[in-house]
Amino acid sequence: MEVYQTEEEQVESIKKWWAENSRSLIFGVGLGLFGIFGWQSWKDHVHTHAIEASDIYMQLEKSVKDSQSDAALLLADEIDASYADTPYAALAGMQKAKVLLEKGDRKEAISSLENVAATAGNNSIQHIARVRAFRIRMADGDMTAVISDIDSVIAEENGINPGEFIGQYEALKGDAYRLLGDVGKARYGYIAALRTATLDRRLIQLKLDDLGPPPANFADNSSAPANSETAK
Repeated sequence: MEVYQTEEEQVESIKKWWAENSRSLIFGVGLGLFGIFGWQSWKDHVHTHAIEASDIYMQLEKSVKDSQSDAALLLADEIDASYADTPYAALAGMQKAKVLLEKGDRKEAISSLENVAATAGNNSIQHIARVRAFRIRMADGDMTAVISDIDSVIAEENGINPGEFIGQYEALKGDAYRLLGDVGKARYGYIAALRTATLDRRLIQLKLDDLGPPPANFADNSSAPANSETAK
């Protein structure tokens, strides 16, 4: 499904990072709780807890791969209820959204992604979930509200910093304006995305080229007003 084609490698990279660094993270958190539980007992508990979460998440991934949607949703809910303190909760939330979307429950899929965006401990996972939610909302015709929300992210409101994902947000805004029929603002969005994108540069360039040549009075400045050009 197109919503899930651009960020899968990022998610896999984050999962790999967690696998490689989980021990050091557990150690760091454990030091802070040493005086409460005792180091050895706490370490054993966290290690077992993380392994359990990992095992359930592997079952979840297999259920999704095998199109066993009901089983996948149950496993995702189990992780959310019992292992919300592990990184697998955010990954499970995104898998849950994927299953819900395939089942046609778009509203709940968006809700699951927005929850991940609000609660995930990993900043990149937050952005990936937010971008996916925006795409589903746009597919449902919610372009104007999505543009407003993207502008809030780009403006770093509510403590959100787009960081290296700013190019994806700008490109998504270009897509939204294009769907609204505003070619001028779509063009500015794609140009801004090309200036900041770290991923999908060729795809963004293709979208920009597909708009056709700019008008003679077009200023190649993504911050300039873009009200003069509309779709024919």
